[in-house]
Formats: sequence, structure tokens, C-alpha cells
Amino acid sequence: MQVKKIKQPIGLTLILLLFLISKGCSAREITNYDLGLKYYNEGKYRTSLSYFTRAIFFNTDNARLYYLRANTNVQLGNNNKAIQDYTRAIKLLAETEYYERRGLTFLAIGDYQFAINDFNDAIILDSANSIIYFNRGYTQSLLDNYEDAISDYSQAILFDSTNAKTFVNRGEIWSRIGQPEEAIRDFTIAITLIPEDELAFYNRANEYVLTGEYEKAIDDYSNAVILNPENAEYYFLRANVKTMLDKFLSAAEDYTRIIELEPGNGNAYYNRGICYANIDLKVNACEDLNRAGELGFFEAYELIKEYCNKESKKKDK
Repeated sequence: MQVKKIKQPIGLTLILLLFLISKGCSAREITNYDLGLKYYNEGKYRTSLSYFTRAIFFNTDNARLYYLRANTNVQLGNNNKAIQDYTRAIKLLAETEYYERRGLTFLAIGDYQFAINDFNDAIILDSANSIIYFNRGYTQSLLDNYEDAISDYSQAILFDSTNAKTFVNRGEIWSRIGQPEEAIRDFTIAITLIPEDELAFYNRANEYVLTGEYEKAIDDYSNAVILNPENAEYYFLRANVKTMLDKFLSAAEDYTRIIELEPGNGNAYYNRGICYANIDLKVNACEDLNRAGELGFFEAYELIKEYCNKESKKKDK
């Protein structure tokens, strides 16, 4: 028995053609687009770039393709080319994310005012987007426009009060303009949101030093040390505060930890020597001062003359 060959309905073919035309895409462009996305997601940006470029060749009026190629160029460090593609995308279709990403690219190359202009346009399109306010606030801070930066960070917090980084950044601005109480308040909120935020502890400790709350400062530096025990600066700052409270032995322990981390740190030897001198450990003190001098911390030699050599002369008599 002869099997009849089933014919494809003419209507179905027509529908498929109309679908492709309505989307403004050829079959080849869809393939290039898909491959571009595939390789982008795999981190193969050069290959991804070539496919997006091919897709654009077959459809020069597709804003999304320019946007995706711009993102790929950013990953490759081709920021100027990325800006050109973002601009083409915006001319074809003004989307919030297009302005936002072009603004971030301007920010990356140091064109801060152009970045702010793009963030302004993005906010016009999406006035409740906390991330855009955050980015504009950060850019304003780079231009030392502190009032504008605080205003933008405050707007970002209004729309999203769960982002600890926004509080940390606003706190840093409060610190720069000499308002430690406001800074402490923001750093405290950041710590509440993320108890593992070592930067918030570090910043709040610095503000406590300014307000004379030394014990609180020591506690915060200690928390920063727990979170990042390899950061010598935390030990150094904590030791400095301890010396303000005459806790010389404890401070010496911090300088010892710094020396373990940085054996060539002459400043740590110098400061530990002073701590030893304050608790009458003069042999240790002079050894440290000599070592500090050998490491190029020449201030130590003046103390050696006044303190160590003087003691030696008394013994000779």
C-alpha cells in the first residue's frame, strides 16, 4: 500500500515567516545571537564578541544587540568601544539599563560628569532604583560633591534599606565632613545588617578614636582583626589606641604580630621598643630600637643616644 506524503500546511509556513519578519530577525541572526549569549555566559568574551558583531551585521537596528556587544567589550576592557555601542543602543531605544551601564563605563574611565549625566537619565526612567542612586552618589563623592553624595545615598536607602554598603559609603562621607556621630550611626547600621563587615568595624573604630571613646575603638579594631587577622593596619591602629590608655604590654603584643606579618617593618620595631621602655624592659627596648634603625627608621637613633647609650654610660661609671 502506498503511503501518502503529508504536505506541510501553507498557512503554517506563512505564520513562521510572518513571525520572523515581525521580530526583525533572520534565522542566521537568531543563531548568532544565541551563540553570542552562550559564549558570554561561559566567559569566552572574544568569541561572544564575534557572534554579536555578526548578528549586528544582519540587523543594524536592534538596540539589544549593541547593548550586549557593549557589555562584552566592557569585559574585554574595550571601554571606549563599549561606550560607542551603548550610545547606538540608546539612540535606537532609551532603556534604563543602557544609560546605567554606559554611566558605569564612563565611571570606569574617569569621566565622572558624563557618568552622572547618564545616571540622571536612568533615574528619570526609573526613579525608584536604589542602585542607580548608589552609583550616582559614589560618583558624586569622587568629585568631592559631598552633600549631593549624601543625598543620593539617602535616596538609595529610602528605596532599599538592606544594603550595608550604602550605609558604609554614607558613613565615610559623614566622616570626611567632620560629623563622627552621624558616621558612627551609619556604620552601626551596616554592622547590624552584616556582622562580618570588617570595613564597617574599621571605620567605626576610627570615628570612636575621634570622639575619644577609646575602649569602643579597641573593641571594633579587635572585631576587624578577628575578621581579617592578616591585615597589619588593624593591629597598628589598635596598638596606637592602647598606648593612649597606657596599655603598653598589650600594645607591644600587637606590634609583635605586625612584625610577624611584616618582618621588615621598622616602624613596628620602633613602637614596640617605646612600649618596652615604658614598662622598664630596657634590654628589649634597645634591641628593638637598634633593629628599627637598621631597617631605615632613623628616628630610632636619637632615642638610642638618649636612652640606651645613657644607660650604658651609667653602668661604666
